[in-house]
Amino acid sequence: MINTAMKFSGDQQSKQARYAERKQLERNAIVIPPPVDLARRQQLLADPMAFLKHYFPDRFWSPFADYQREMVQLIVDVAEFGGDQAIAAPRGDGKTEITKAMIVYLILRGLVRFPLIIAASGTFASRIFDDVRRHFDSNERLIEDFPEICVPCAALEGTPQRAAKQSHNGKLTEIKWSNVEVMFGKIDGLPATVKGQPWHEGGVSPYSGVCMAWAGMDSAIRGINIRGNRPDFVLVDDPETRESAFHENQVETRDIILNRDVAGLADGRKRLSRVVLCTIQNNRCLAEKLTNQAKAPSWNGRRYSGVVKWPERVDLWQQYMDLRQEAQRAGDGCGVNATAFYIANRADMDAGADVLNPERYSRAMTREGQSIELSALQAVYNLIADNGLNYVLTEIQNAPPDEEQAETLGLTAHKVASRLSGLERNELPKVEGVRITCGLDIGKYYSHWTKIAWFGNATGVVIDYGVMETPGMQAATDSQAVEVALLNSLLGWRSDIMASNAPEFCLVDSGDYSPAVYEFIRRAGGTPFAASKGYASSKFHIGTESGTRRLFDRCYANHQPQERVWLYVVDTEHWKGWLQERFVTATFNEAHQFNDGSLSLYVSDDKKKHVSFSHHIVAEMREELFVPGKGMTRKWREVSKNNHWLDATALACAAAGCLGIRLIPRVTSQQLVAAANKKQAAGQAVRNRAGIVSSTPHGQAFVATQRK
Repeated sequence: MINTAMKFSGDQQSKQARYAERKQLERNAIVIPPPVDLARRQQLLADPMAFLKHYFPDRFWSPFADYQREMVQLIVDVAEFGGDQAIAAPRGDGKTEITKAMIVYLILRGLVRFPLIIAASGTFASRIFDDVRRHFDSNERLIEDFPEICVPCAALEGTPQRAAKQSHNGKLTEIKWSNVEVMFGKIDGLPATVKGQPWHEGGVSPYSGVCMAWAGMDSAIRGINIRGNRPDFVLVDDPETRESAFHENQVETRDIILNRDVAGLADGRKRLSRVVLCTIQNNRCLAEKLTNQAKAPSWNGRRYSGVVKWPERVDLWQQYMDLRQEAQRAGDGCGVNATAFYIANRADMDAGADVLNPERYSRAMTREGQSIELSALQAVYNLIADNGLNYVLTEIQNAPPDEEQAETLGLTAHKVASRLSGLERNELPKVEGVRITCGLDIGKYYSHWTKIAWFGNATGVVIDYGVMETPGMQAATDSQAVEVALLNSLLGWRSDIMASNAPEFCLVDSGDYSPAVYEFIRRAGGTPFAASKGYASSKFHIGTESGTRRLFDRCYANHQPQERVWLYVVDTEHWKGWLQERFVTATFNEAHQFNDGSLSLYVSDDKKKHVSFSHHIVAEMREELFVPGKGMTRKWREVSKNNHWLDATALACAAAGCLGIRLIPRVTSQQLVAAANKKQAAGQAVRNRAGIVSSTPHGQAFVATQRK
């Protein structure tokens, strides 16, 4: 009787457990509806470009360029047939958005079952992964047409904890949904047909158990798997950071990670398919190697440049950039006058040009309803005007200029002293739009200051400089007395500096004597005076704009509420280097006109007048050196401790940067074409020898241009 009772009790408990389990499955059960339009789904899966347009209309609203179509087909081919593919595309041209959408496409097309997303860092990779993941649980068009994979994801409603209990057709889906990895639900019992059209023969979703994960080049990659599943496709988006691309040891390390750790992720039955999308940051980085068919032929490298052929009338474009800079100086960041000049001369300015992506330009409008940009070519020249030619060659053309090997600027005190403007002390250039800045380097006994008049294309003339003496410092016995003595000197100096050619903006070093400088700023009423503090480039982090932080060129201002002043934090090494580059530039050209970006001194009857000032300017020298294992390194070497006018003049230059004064390099047509095409000509020669020709019309036109 006892044994029978125990058996009965055990059976009862088992029945209760099964009942509870069944009820739990019912509570967490999902229903998979049929696709809204199965014919549309099949049609779009057969055309990846149409797929991207339909399912991601908010991201791909403009026509695809030929090279983007080619890039998409290359990704599909690698996923379907295997192999490796490296693609260098212009930065900002949507390659990451295409990357994310293509992961979705490859999964739904059934070409991959475990895509792994890799980026330069884990932070970047996780962002891409999270965006891809969200398409499956919140993209309404995908949910409608691919319910067997999307509905289980959407049913979690953003709560990964529900995944463990989710069921379909009386079975757990075993879906895994985290911010690190995904395994899509196992779904069976589906109809074989929908409205007479075949859907799933056998009733099992082909997406059951498909996985997805991410990793950074800076994290552990070896051995990645999800419940025994290993990656079969890896998409690497920009494997390098700006810092790593310039360090030889990091380039080598990432090459090893890609070709050993990543290559070894496959399960052994199938070669891992790999696609790398990148931008060539310099001529020794990993992207340069992977897209160079002579160095890495197995990667089938493709390089695309934003400008396939430069326009014939670069002289008109130079006028355009001059107008844009003038407009920016006047506070018009959009350069309306420059755009009007382009409209009036567009036929001549566009002549002979060919761009990779005609749709790459801003559709923004001014308050008056005028377009800011009208063409992709104009957008490129705006980038040249705003950021310099080297930026465009690197980020847009994928043809970075050769880095200079170990050298300094070669600036000497004698050369600085020889840079004479022909203007007398406190005489301003007889041109419109002159702006004056000043910098003051504070010292305990003597403070050095420099005043510069700016005009044209960041062309400067030092119209005055001097020393502010602080009497009473020797007798001061405590810090408060020191601060009072310095404050009195500053107030007297203010009257002198404002008496003739008053500066529009003046940065005052507050490093060791902040209380006196802050009080001076308050008593002076702020503008044109502002407190500043300098940092080395390695410690300078500009951050983001906010209500209490204003961003400028290699400088930002933080509001100090207790002190009631704005403190300008300056990248001193940057501005010292920028200043010395201005003195390296010859003052006059052959027509005896001021050279763009030159800096010169006022003339004096005393031939030794500028000797001391000139030695201060070269008291520190920047050296750039390529160090094996570290890449390009930059350091400052102290030549003399008498560097006070160097600090003051650098502050005057930083003040100019805060006013929007920037140098726009003038470039000739020959310089543009030579710089942009040098590296690509070498690469095309390799392709020609190998019998490989770009399949895009742009690529063929580019080769033809080179041969001419």
